[in-house]
Amino acid sequence: MSVMNYVSSEIKIIAVKHSLVGTESLNQSAARFGVSRSTLQKWLLNYEMFGTEGLCHRAGNHHYSKEIKREAVEAYLSGRMSEEEICKKYQIRSRTQLEKWVSLYNGQKEFRPAVGARKGTCMAKISGEEKQAAEFCITHDRDYALTAERFGLTYQQIYGWVRKYHAAGLNSLREDRECSRELSDWVIENKHLKAVNLELEMEAVLHRKLQQYRHQGRSSPDLSGVRQAAAYQAIKELHEEHRWPVYKLCAAVGVSKAGYYKWLNRAVSQKQTEDEKLAGLITEIYQAQRGIPGYRQMKIILERRYGLKCNLKRIYRLMRVLGLRSVCRKKKRRYQKKTPAEYTAENILNREFSSDRQNEKWVTDITELKYGSGSKAYLSAVLDLYGRNIVAFSLSRRNNTPLVLDTFEQAFQKYPDAKPLLHSDRGVQYTSRSFRKEMKRAGVCQSMSRVGRCLDNAPMEGFWGILKTEMYYLYHFEDYETLRKTICAYIDFYNNDRYQKKLGCMTPAEFIAASAK
Repeated sequence: MSVMNYVSSEIKIIAVKHSLVGTESLNQSAARFGVSRSTLQKWLLNYEMFGTEGLCHRAGNHHYSKEIKREAVEAYLSGRMSEEEICKKYQIRSRTQLEKWVSLYNGQKEFRPAVGARKGTCMAKISGEEKQAAEFCITHDRDYALTAERFGLTYQQIYGWVRKYHAAGLNSLREDRECSRELSDWVIENKHLKAVNLELEMEAVLHRKLQQYRHQGRSSPDLSGVRQAAAYQAIKELHEEHRWPVYKLCAAVGVSKAGYYKWLNRAVSQKQTEDEKLAGLITEIYQAQRGIPGYRQMKIILERRYGLKCNLKRIYRLMRVLGLRSVCRKKKRRYQKKTPAEYTAENILNREFSSDRQNEKWVTDITELKYGSGSKAYLSAVLDLYGRNIVAFSLSRRNNTPLVLDTFEQAFQKYPDAKPLLHSDRGVQYTSRSFRKEMKRAGVCQSMSRVGRCLDNAPMEGFWGILKTEMYYLYHFEDYETLRKTICAYIDFYNNDRYQKKLGCMTPAEFIAASAK
């Protein structure tokens, strides 16, 4: 005897209403009332279909018509509905009852009519007459009423024989055991093939839907933090549209059923709301600065301009989800043989890139910039290692010594008392006699990088990379004048508006002004 026979109807109603409140899980509610989880689920199903009457003890068995039994079994064999869904649709109190009907159907046994139903005339089991009746019905456009009247049979008998005849031919009308076994095997095989075809169709539709949601996620990113959000959304839509079982859809995608239901019943967290607001602000800043800032620069901007204290990893995650990437420099390695220089100096700087005061250490270099249809321009600049600011710069169509002399003329006009340590590479402009003479006159001590050691002048090389990625690579310059104006505007932005982490999240101008106080 099952546990349900020992539980009163009042206790069942209390247990079901307690479970529907949702304060406890099914396992906890079942343990509270001393029953199993499956028993509690059965009570919930009966309550959903029949109300409180479904939890009351019945004086007798519930009777179902042959039509309901047949429709329920055919729905089960088609595989498009689960047992629970079939029980709800046809108001069947137990899945065990449904499984019993399926077993009878597969054994080629007739369903018993409901109590009180009118029984038809019994026919003698003569295979010849059965054959004759089936053929007559098929040739007369399946007129079951006419055939039943002609042969003195019931409607159900004619329907069953015609169906067997149509499915397996005349051999299905034989009453011997061998025919019954063959037909039973055919039904089982047919059920298996239908199930396989349904699973293949389900997997194909599911993967197409999954690709669709993943493609949509690129344009409308999901900030919920759920890794399988696209898979869960596809499962939800297909389950609602086709009524396919959730557990099969989850298995096809490779996710757990528990994870799906957790996602389905989730609530928008405060963290997700904050991330959505922060993502909007990050996108606005990124577009305003033409895609220049990366996640480190973005953190400084949020702190300095908006007063937002954000974790660096959080900003990195949000920018990655949004697809916002800073322009990146391409690494280039070039090896060229050079002629011996007229004059060289030792590497006095020796990669000591820190400085204690302004105009103590300067680094300089020249870079090539193209404009128009292959025309070249050359930019010379001097960078102070103390404030990381550009002291002076000069642009020319020729890469020669006058270019660097003009740059240093501007630098010394700005700081006439400066006596810095000047570090450069071994380019022909810096090793020429005229440049050496000019540096001696100004009282400047020269330092040069070693051969093939570009990192000896790393701060200057870094500035070239920043200038090109944040300005030069973003535009196509048609003429020299446009290139010159853009360079002037960017260097002004670099010195006065661009924050640097090495300077305490200040701009070079702010750092120099603060140190002068």
